[in-house]
Amino acid sequence: MASVEEVKANVAASVDGTQRAVTGIQQVNEQVDDALARLRITAVGSFHPSIAAAIAHLEQARTRLDEAATLARAAMDSADTYRMIV
Repeated sequence: MASVEEVKANVAASVDGTQRAVTGIQQVNEQVDDALARLRITAVGSFHPSIAAAIAHLEQARTRLDEAATLARAAMDSADTYRMIV
């Protein structure tokens, strides 16, 4: 069985890894935002269903990235709380 210090160290490493993942998610989210902005500018005046679908998919991707980052932050908070009480 792991010692209390080993548990705390493993939880801290997990939180650090999750923070790096959140940073990556934020970077991807910015790239999706840029792509979405370019696509919207390019599509001005076009009513083609394919371009509308592309915009809708990118918007959904952005929403899910936001959700993933929020869930990861909540996981970090919970893990930090656990680390404090162990």
